[in-house]
Amino acid sequence: MKKSLVVTCSAPAAVRAAVEEGVAGNADIFYLEDAAPEKRAEVLSSAHGLLSFFFNKEIREEEYPLLENLELFQAISTGLDYLPFDKMPEKPVLACNAGGWAPQIAEHTMALLLALARRIVPLHNDLMKGVFNRNGYSPMSLRGKILTVAGYGGIGRMTADLARGFGMKIRALNTSGKTDGDVDFMGTLKDLETVLPDTDVLLISLPLNRHTRGVIGKKELSLMKKNAILLNVARAPLVVEEDLYLHLKENPDFQAGLDVWWKEPTWGGGDFALDFPFLELPNVAGSPHNSNRCEGDMEMAARAAAENAAAFFKGEKFGGLIRREDYME
Repeated sequence: MKKSLVVTCSAPAAVRAAVEEGVAGNADIFYLEDAAPEKRAEVLSSAHGLLSFFFNKEIREEEYPLLENLELFQAISTGLDYLPFDKMPEKPVLACNAGGWAPQIAEHTMALLLALARRIVPLHNDLMKGVFNRNGYSPMSLRGKILTVAGYGGIGRMTADLARGFGMKIRALNTSGKTDGDVDFMGTLKDLETVLPDTDVLLISLPLNRHTRGVIGKKELSLMKKNAILLNVARAPLVVEEDLYLHLKENPDFQAGLDVWWKEPTWGGGDFALDFPFLELPNVAGSPHNSNRCEGDMEMAARAAAENAAAFFKGEKFGGLIRREDYME
């Protein structure tokens, strides 16, 4: 008997085709949005797996007890720090969509890096004022520079591959301290303070959990080069907001490229707001948490998540395993 995989998010035709392609007949697929209101509980109760984008927006809290048969929670999103871990059923395996959005996020990360290295933002702003500042701001060449990737998963690895094409040297940090990737150094977060002094560009692509919140603060920033670049495309609270702002303000040659923010509406958390005026600083380039967006983005991510769910149901190796204890105090 096939397992039942229930897709809880809105799924237009293209997304459904991607899910079905990814599952490849290894589960019966049901779409929660197709269920009549009186059948919704029945569909959820029969689910062996859920394929969700934002679980807490798609499933009502009073429906959580219906998920007693659930074996797998498979997210279409990558970061799962938004999940109500203390209220969700304890039985199912939790899996994020590791690498499902990585190609376009890696490209976006390089766009931020190139904009900062070549000082595009202040040069553009000068041109708008009629200032042709051809010799200003000391642009940086990436060739021979050291990129430290804190979080060498799908996003970090793909970004490193692109950066290597610019002649950069790669230092990578992950949980195990092991990889088959092409890196010049491999370690764990325990090595962070050791590698920061020589780092030219620090990419933060870590999951946000109780172990990583605030991993970059005043101490870590003080260890970095005065003209280093920090890139954060993961979650804003990985970096202490005030510490980063003060460091940028006090060190004008230090730069930051930020796609994520401490207060943003992405997860229904209210309006975009800044406690410190980052965007008034000439050494900051920002984007509105849209590094994952490109043509066919949802379809590609849904296919990757569905493939992972199919591997789980077949008893094969699957990726993105999340330990809920890492997210709960």
